[in-house]
Amino acid sequence: MGERVWDFHDFRSWRATAWEIAADFLDERVREEFRRSPPEYVVSDDLSWLDSIIDRATGRILDSKRLMAVRLAKRYDFLRCCHATNARDLGLYYGRGIQPLVPERAREAARAIFLDGSYPELTADDVEEAIKATGHGLRAGRVFFEVNERSLVADGGHYLLYGSEYLTGIAAHLRGAVRRDYRQALKGRGTPTVFLCDVPITALRMDMLEAAGTVLEFLFEELLEGDDCVPDPHRGFGFSIPQALPPDRIVGHYHPTGVRDPLTGGR
Repeated sequence: MGERVWDFHDFRSWRATAWEIAADFLDERVREEFRRSPPEYVVSDDLSWLDSIIDRATGRILDSKRLMAVRLAKRYDFLRCCHATNARDLGLYYGRGIQPLVPERAREAARAIFLDGSYPELTADDVEEAIKATGHGLRAGRVFFEVNERSLVADGGHYLLYGSEYLTGIAAHLRGAVRRDYRQALKGRGTPTVFLCDVPITALRMDMLEAAGTVLEFLFEELLEGDDCVPDPHRGFGFSIPQALPPDRIVGHYHPTGVRDPLTGGR
């Protein structure tokens, strides 16, 4: 992995870099003021506690989260993250990249799956009603990622077992003459797959603010707790980009086993 790739989940690999790129506004005066009068809570969503400390220590008024986001974007070209899916053909991913949702293709897939005769109680009207009830909202045209691989595998079993969240939503809204959980028809159509990806930092846009806030939270948590501080292994954040991820930005994949099914509670 090149030095311009940021592996967010590996705190030890970027901790020193984060302090270095913020040295002009997180200097020793700021650290000493933090140690002298730490806030009740060190949190990433509202960094007013840190901005106040910087003001008291240096007399500077600034937006530390936004400034750190800018510095990170200058330091790194790519963010290492993961995409979970139920892959039917790995070659398509390595050939075309990870494609955003095209609602009409997903709707065609729903019609093909549920109107192929396997579910005689379902009619074309049933499927169209389910499609209408689901909507596609903010899913269309976007590809979704998570920076915390462990959290994605532990909590994202629905992506790994069922695939498309939109298609799963359509299945959930199906109301046929027979009472059935039609989402189960989507399991077994592919293989649970986690793709490791390097997403261009420039594609994150506002999501860099969330990343920067979490970085600052981790840094100051360590100041409180010492060198033995280990950030919560389940911390991270999800984000989406409004375009396909090119195939050359997929750096590998694997098939997790024992995936927890959040819809049924089984594995």
